[in-house]
Amino acid sequence: MNSPFLKTIASRFLYAGIWIMIIVIQILLLRFYFSNAIEIHWLYFLYDSLICNILQAICLLALWYPIQYYRDIVSIPLFILFHLLLFVLSLIIWLGGGFLITHTVLAHYPLYPAFFLHLLPARLFFGLSIYILFTLVYYLFLTGSIIRKQKETIQESGTAANSVPVEKLSRISVKKRQEIRFVAVHQIQCIEASGDYVMIYTDKDKFLKDKTMKYWETHLPEDTFVRIHRSFIVNIEWIDKIELYEKETYRLQLKNGNSLKISSSGYKLLKQKMQL
Repeated sequence: MNSPFLKTIASRFLYAGIWIMIIVIQILLLRFYFSNAIEIHWLYFLYDSLICNILQAICLLALWYPIQYYRDIVSIPLFILFHLLLFVLSLIIWLGGGFLITHTVLAHYPLYPAFFLHLLPARLFFGLSIYILFTLVYYLFLTGSIIRKQKETIQESGTAANSVPVEKLSRISVKKRQEIRFVAVHQIQCIEASGDYVMIYTDKDKFLKDKTMKYWETHLPEDTFVRIHRSFIVNIEWIDKIELYEKETYRLQLKNGNSLKISSSGYKLLKQKMQL
């Protein structure tokens, strides 16, 4: 599941816009704060704000992945320790790394270390505040995603109770830039869950769609498509081989060389479908 700030072009522009605004505001505030300090060169504001904030933006973007995978921590001490370690790690990267890079760039300006140390307490405070803010946003995204999936499950259960034959798809419409294309289902290699979306892979391209995995599982032809994992549906015509990855754990390789995980239930379905 990709970061919510990477799902769409609009969300990427939003994230970049947030950090551009933060950088500009920080430069203006520092310039105002040090307006009477003649010895503080304006390059300190520019490079320090630009480099440190870019590194922090990258760290907070990557923060989504550990939060997503370890979101079920119920012990409060473990939860606090988990986020304390993440914050310290991000601090080392964006603050320590930012200082080293900026100090190297401004090697001919000896006052930069003093400038950096002078702002360190404020940096720690605002850095922690931004970390907490993004953490709350990520947990809100996860909670909303769980609620939506529960609603979909209830709706799908109600639909199943009044079961009617589902018309199978023979082709799908996809959007690429400003074009709407039509892809025959036999061209689909696999489908990967991506939060509230799915990524559809063909032999030549990939497309983001807003239907759920359950929708594709029920609307694609059952004789060629199998859900091998909660995150993957595969077209068996594109399977090259199935390998034992670890003890009782399997992976399959597609004809294009891509490798996919198989759950134990998915492996049973796959064996039945392929008559292994």
